[in-house]
Amino acid sequence: MKRYLIYFSYLGTRFRGSQKQFNKGIPVCPTETVQSLLEFGLSQLKPINQPVVYPASRTDQGVHALCTAAHVDLVFFNDHSIYSIIKLLNTFFTKHDFDIRVLSVREVPNSFSARHSVLRKKYLYRFAVVNSHALPELPIKKNVLPIPILEKDRCYFVPRSEFDAESAAEAASLFVGSKDFRAFMGRPSHQPNDIRTERSIESCELRKGLPLLSTPESSCFDFYEVACSGKSFLYRQVRRTVGVLIAVGLGRLTLDDVRGMFENPSKDSWNAKAVVVPGHGLYLTSVEYKEEDLFVEMNSFTEDSISVS
Repeated sequence: MKRYLIYFSYLGTRFRGSQKQFNKGIPVCPTETVQSLLEFGLSQLKPINQPVVYPASRTDQGVHALCTAAHVDLVFFNDHSIYSIIKLLNTFFTKHDFDIRVLSVREVPNSFSARHSVLRKKYLYRFAVVNSHALPELPIKKNVLPIPILEKDRCYFVPRSEFDAESAAEAASLFVGSKDFRAFMGRPSHQPNDIRTERSIESCELRKGLPLLSTPESSCFDFYEVACSGKSFLYRQVRRTVGVLIAVGLGRLTLDDVRGMFENPSKDSWNAKAVVVPGHGLYLTSVEYKEEDLFVEMNSFTEDSISVS
């Protein structure tokens, strides 16, 4: 049996999420989760064992991944090359019009875990606010704004024009370091109440962003990005963080309000003046590991990893 690390990307628009879903222990929606489709694609390789994919991260409905990872154990009568694994998976996803793309595959030690061996995860959230100078006479209403069609389900458009980016950027700095993020955790039904909510965030930065493509419509908005990195994040932590930063930029929350959520970490400390932003603006941009954790002993012959684009 060999363990493989798969790097892949996906557009989350048509998926219910990355993780397999169950109803009373029975898998449901097998073609609507990334994990289920990876396992089904790997089964086309006809391994002896049933492929079980262990993802590095779980993402909600609508969330995208530019480069994430998962590991899987496979046993073959006749070994498949790394190239053939990549080719078969991408052929399967393309043929059936699934928005998943395998980027690379490599063999890793049996002790490696795509989830528990993570060194760092990086997320990016894209949002845009109205440029009032570009739209001086247009009502600032969600279904009136000239939102670029290429940005549909790729960016969150805030139907407001007054945004204080400097205050929002200052608020972002409050999220860096080891803190209790209980106020920023969503509460899924499957998660235990006694989960540890301390997390160490390496960076949290608000910066100017860009449209996917420059068009007359995109010039009507100011684009921003929130970039966060850390070893692990709580359920919906990034989306709640961005919601707070936007609320600060819009003047709904103050820096003291944000500090209060950290000083009194509780599920009741969430300030309702902030809105949890939708998933479609969120991107998991990378999952990083220590190179020594990926190293396979030479006495176990393996091909070099091969990447495709």
